[in-house]
Amino acid sequence: MRTVSLTEGSIVRGSLLFTVPLILGNLFQQLYSATDSLVVGNFVGSGALAAVSASNQIVNLVIGFVIGLTTGAGIVIARHYGAGEYAALRRCISTAYLFCLVGGAAVSALGIAVSPVLLHLINTPEEIFADSVLYLRIYFLGTLFNILYNMGAGVLQAVADTRHPLYYLCAASAVNIILDVLFVAVFRWGVAGVAAATLIAQALSAALAMTHLLRTREEYRLCSLRGDREEFRLILKYGTPTGLQSAIVSLSNVVVQGYLNGFGVAAMAGSNVYSKVDTFVLLPVNCLSLTATTFTAQNMGARRYDRVRSGLRAFLWIGGVYSIGVGIFMFFFSQGPMSLFSQEADVLHSGAMMARVLAPGYILLVFCQILIGTVRGCGHTFATMVLSVIDLCGLRIVWLAALLPLFPSLYTLYLGYPVTWGSAAACIALYYHFCVVPHIQQRDVLGN
Repeated sequence: MRTVSLTEGSIVRGSLLFTVPLILGNLFQQLYSATDSLVVGNFVGSGALAAVSASNQIVNLVIGFVIGLTTGAGIVIARHYGAGEYAALRRCISTAYLFCLVGGAAVSALGIAVSPVLLHLINTPEEIFADSVLYLRIYFLGTLFNILYNMGAGVLQAVADTRHPLYYLCAASAVNIILDVLFVAVFRWGVAGVAAATLIAQALSAALAMTHLLRTREEYRLCSLRGDREEFRLILKYGTPTGLQSAIVSLSNVVVQGYLNGFGVAAMAGSNVYSKVDTFVLLPVNCLSLTATTFTAQNMGARRYDRVRSGLRAFLWIGGVYSIGVGIFMFFFSQGPMSLFSQEADVLHSGAMMARVLAPGYILLVFCQILIGTVRGCGHTFATMVLSVIDLCGLRIVWLAALLPLFPSLYTLYLGYPVTWGSAAACIALYYHFCVVPHIQQRDVLGN
């Protein structure tokens, strides 16, 4: 079986069968940036490592909106698939791919043009500015491939096929690792080498995903690149709030990066190193959130509303147990995995400070992400956008502006993350209880 049933059978078993390949696939995808940092940190130095760190937040900001739209497309595709509406399913896939081609090309061109301006806005230190611009511009060349891969993976995940994206990411990750070592350790290209390696690997994964969708005989095959007005409207309806949420929350991270840059290169490099480790340990959380979205959207399409409510409870239990375990591990033992990226004492010290603040709050982040995934799968993407922007962006910026001048410490900066995770989780839980549940109950009674 290439796909997993999410609309019948055991919720926990089906969800785990869907999530495990998704975790492995995202693990390999994260190896792109992690390998960049590992190779640069060990073969070039902390300055180059900080340059990669400064560029990453901008990349997340610029492409966040377009990738958010692919998430909206995934919701529509999952609903069509769950309802057995295969003609509409193919129209939606065709429309989404056409949009990604046009949008991805535009984002690449714009990103290359404004890279220096964006780096100036976040107070990038002068000693790493040239490397940051070079890395960012080469990375933006591959943004189109990044977006096309995410669209292809989104289509497959929406129909509960997480295995093929895993295969493609394994291949791309292997290519990226080999080229990173070749370009940096052998050819000595520095940050340009790791950016070029990532670009080539992203192009490979995008080509593999698109080729599969063109050649498959399943109902979700990519038949053409024609736009459909109604499907595009649905993609925008569910995707625009998600894209705005992603972009605006990424903007808050850019603001945090600007404050962080004021603490010096060692703090920037330490934050980058811990963020790499943090990204790996939190991969299952992000994947569980995507599982919640796909699971909920498919069951809403299939009118299995009882499974929507049962699914949320199961996801919260799974996520809660996992977050407690990794939180304890990262609080006490984070320096071990961080030492893979850098051996410099001040860099590891800054990363350990971040671990001691963030790790105890992981359970808040888990509940926040699972609730967002479930509410988004129910179609309430505008509400998740508003609540996420208020808490994860607005409150975080207020925290920095109000408290950092009074308590100028990295601890103050990092504490803003768990505080805003908890606030967002509470707000979205209240919205789910008072707005989403009554809506589901009403549809259940009406039978539509």
